[in-house]
Amino acid sequence: MAKNYKLIYFNLRGKAEHIRLIFVHGNIQYEDVRVEFSEWPTLKPKTPFGQLPYLEADGKQLAQSNAIARFVSKQCNLMPSSDWEQAQADELAELFDDIKEPTRAINPLREKDEAKRKSLIPDILATVSPLLDKVEARLAANPSGWLVGNKISWIDFLFFSSTEYFIAVFGKEPFAKYTHQKALFKKIKEIPQIATYLTTRKETIL
Repeated sequence: MAKNYKLIYFNLRGKAEHIRLIFVHGNIQYEDVRVEFSEWPTLKPKTPFGQLPYLEADGKQLAQSNAIARFVSKQCNLMPSSDWEQAQADELAELFDDIKEPTRAINPLREKDEAKRKSLIPDILATVSPLLDKVEARLAANPSGWLVGNKISWIDFLFFSSTEYFIAVFGKEPFAKYTHQKALFKKIKEIPQIATYLTTRKETIL
């Protein structure tokens, strides 16, 4: 295990929040570096691919949020138990990206007009709801209550941060019917170290 971790991302939850949750759950010390938008043009050429987040582990750089999430998870026993379950986790990670893609049009950081965002929600929700239904069905079929296998893994934290994002852009009402997703969200939220983190983390728009 590396001795020094530094996670660099904007002052947002965004693509880094599930990584922060993994660090917290694994009791791994790390430096949470928040980049202001005004600082980004200067920092961008120094990043691996001109993107955030990236991780520094003992000075070595690693980019792409889910690659970082899997790397950190391997340090704290948050990987699924088998190759098949890991493939299922990867499958769901890509599904969450598919669900998020149409929501770019109602992301308040991209679209500042609140009335326009609200007008777009019904059509976007109609597009993503069948995929959210699939997530619900996957959870309903797993007696453990976790997304994959019979223990918590990194994909559950990606689910948690993705759900926070979906609630931020759609509101809570569309999720009222997803009883298994609500139960998993609540179970993660009540993990003691996660609960502490959530009450002390920086408040951001997304």
